[in-house]
Amino acid sequence: MLSLNDLEKEYLELEKENFPDGKRIKFIANLGASSEIAYHYELICKEWQEGWQLNLESSFDRHGGAGLEFLFERLAKKSDQKLKIETIYLIAQILTKSKHRDFYTAFCDRLIPQITSFSETNDAFRRKLIIALGWVGTLEQIEILISEMLESKDSLCRAWAAASLMQMSFHRASQEILRDKTKAAFLQSISNEKELYTCAVMIEAAQNLFGKKWISSSAAQNQEAEKIEKARKMAIRFLDKN
Repeated sequence: MLSLNDLEKEYLELEKENFPDGKRIKFIANLGASSEIAYHYELICKEWQEGWQLNLESSFDRHGGAGLEFLFERLAKKSDQKLKIETIYLIAQILTKSKHRDFYTAFCDRLIPQITSFSETNDAFRRKLIIALGWVGTLEQIEILISEMLESKDSLCRAWAAASLMQMSFHRASQEILRDKTKAAFLQSISNEKELYTCAVMIEAAQNLFGKKWISSSAAQNQEAEKIEKARKMAIRFLDKN
């Protein structure tokens, strides 16, 4: 395990060399294996502020419950909205890897009010909060995501809300109850969606939730209009059945 001094030296060398992949990956592993939680978070915040894509946060889950407790303490102190929302998203990401841990449910329950407290924020941040809610939310938060899917003016917010409803079934919500509570909303959103990519994401989310196969991931990603429209018709036919 490297000391703070060792990690600081290693980081300065990486910065001078413009973060070459091999050394950066080794450094990320060293950060996660260390007990220097505050230093690790400090570097992640610097990465967020600079707009870099270094992936330093990818080993933060190795700090376990102590790391999550630290992030919640930082959330209470941070006033900068960007850093708060990025921290919320990081906690949610860590929790998706921690479903087997005894602290999982308690930390998820603590994070939900942090996510739902942001009623006013820009679309880019809102998308992150919607994704995070899909990872940690329960059946009580379904209506928030349905409302985003049906009513948001931002097409990606609508898309990620649909994907997050599906994600709930892999995390903390019963698939059967989710199907029952979201069927009408998926029918309405897929029927009315004008944006091709958003519609494709909605169809893909619904097919995963309801165990169907209407569209391939590649057709959705490549925005293949003919295949999306064909899938839309099949999805509507299924969802419209009582």
